[in-house]
Amino acid sequence: MDRRRAALPLKGEDLSEEICRWLEQWFVGRGKLSTVPEESFREKNYFDAGLLSSLEIIEFVTEIENHFGVQFSDADFQDARLVTISGLAELIAEHSATDSAKLGG
Repeated sequence: MDRRRAALPLKGEDLSEEICRWLEQWFVGRGKLSTVPEESFREKNYFDAGLLSSLEIIEFVTEIENHFGVQFSDADFQDARLVTISGLAELIAEHSATDSAKLGG
């Protein structure tokens, strides 16, 4: 069974904002943050901030791929944007657009 969701209907900045909110809530929901952070937090490296261990990244990525219906490549894991909420939102939005185009959306 294909677990991928349909491409997100939002585009551009609206899509990135929605993704950022979901990512922030992911950290809040796991007790990594007590409240949704200030917008400036989106540029901070969450590994450096101690919010994700190397093992937690597997759960994090799996949930992102399942929720947004995207698949990260090996190259994505080398992308410097992967370590911030805003950067990760860009990667997810790019994949959402690319995957949607591949599916004819």
